[in-house]
Amino acid sequence: MKGFFGKIKDYCIKDTTRTILLVAILVALYIVLNLWMQTINLAQIDLTKDKLYTLTDQSKNIAKKIDKEMTFYVWGYTEESSVIDLLKQYNAENSKITYKLVKTDDIENKEKYGFEDNYPAIIGEATDGRTSYINDSDLYSYDANYNVVDLTEQKLTNAINNLSITEKTKVYFLEGKTNYTVSKGLQYLSNYLQQEFYDIASIDMVSDPTIPEDCDVLALMGLTSDLTEQEANNICQYIEKGGDMIISLDIDYTNVERNYPNFQKVLDEYSVSMPNKVVQESSSNTVAGFENIVIQAEVAADHEITRLMYNYDTNMNSGYSVKPILVASGIIELDTEKMSGTNSTATPIMMSSNSAKVANIATKTIEDNDGSYYVLGAAVQKMVESGDESRAVVFAATTSFSDNSLNGVDPMFAYNSNIIMNSFAFTSNRGELYSIRKSSKYTQYTPTEKQEEVVKVIIYAVPVVIAAIGVCVWVHRRKLK
Repeated sequence: MKGFFGKIKDYCIKDTTRTILLVAILVALYIVLNLWMQTINLAQIDLTKDKLYTLTDQSKNIAKKIDKEMTFYVWGYTEESSVIDLLKQYNAENSKITYKLVKTDDIENKEKYGFEDNYPAIIGEATDGRTSYINDSDLYSYDANYNVVDLTEQKLTNAINNLSITEKTKVYFLEGKTNYTVSKGLQYLSNYLQQEFYDIASIDMVSDPTIPEDCDVLALMGLTSDLTEQEANNICQYIEKGGDMIISLDIDYTNVERNYPNFQKVLDEYSVSMPNKVVQESSSNTVAGFENIVIQAEVAADHEITRLMYNYDTNMNSGYSVKPILVASGIIELDTEKMSGTNSTATPIMMSSNSAKVANIATKTIEDNDGSYYVLGAAVQKMVESGDESRAVVFAATTSFSDNSLNGVDPMFAYNSNIIMNSFAFTSNRGELYSIRKSSKYTQYTPTEKQEEVVKVIIYAVPVVIAAIGVCVWVHRRKLK
């Protein structure tokens, strides 16, 4: 082997023409290698501590299962952006997932998808015509400490998952006895649901109390007056057939003695009640505004609606949640004894702190707390006579999922999108809305010692070695003269 390299050295170094030819070959190989690397579309190497720009196993598993071709049209981003980098990683997991960077001169796609200058967006389109729209502002949020949270992977993974769905879920919102409609008050929620391939419609039970046969989820949000007996009976029949529901109710400061017996008949199907009492918090960790009724709720760590919003550090043996922000939330009372006789189970998914108190709106008094939390949101599952399961998610606040603004942030729904969207997915049995949240605090990245050594070798050692080889060649050739 030594003799072989010696012959190569003598053959190349003794002749200037051959030396130049060798250098030209090396340069050509370098250029070809770079061009080849660009054609295989490799993602960038992620050296961040928490792998902010690397797909989670969850996303990889979803991508691998996709059996439908889909293309993401990316507008307003560069080839070096994290969006493109993630799309390359999805493509590496499954070649059916592709992307196209739409540039300003691509008039056809620009007009087809309605892209506008200065408004970056991503539109996914499947072969069956399904589309998913992701706005640039959808790619980030804020945690309880107001640090920026990167949601890019979450949005792309959910778009991929939803583009693969073959049928839409039909959601009907009850209107006529509520201040909230899909066009006013719940417009943002309606838009979010449609982006996740729910088919949205309304039922005005005042004019027609029947529930359509194609109703997959009935949303009864923010009643301002009681149901009629017929309306309540129709909803109860819907539940007994295995129908699923989203139920929410706001605190009533006007009708302080609020009494909705027919609405309570519906709640009795799930063995819950919602008294007209508002939660008050006191500590800086639980109050989210200037008033003690604007609170940060705790979320359950072990339920499919909320567990991906909950972060647990096994090393520190502690956890914290991405806390929803609620305004004037009431409480939910669970009748566990009654549940055992109605084949129902309920899990609190959103709670107050153990030090919270409640104010009785009718009596204007503060009630003593026994040292436990109050339930602000609950997921209920009930087995009906047919053998089917009726699912419901009940919230003691509606305004917190509406278009209302809080402290200049519009809509307030942005704080709570994960929990309400996951609730719709839970009730309709569609599986989880994947909550992949990565911290992107503006802190300087510090490499590990090993990574720093590699960087130093690349920056300093490689050029020195090349220069040394050049000097050795020059000296050797001088000796040969």
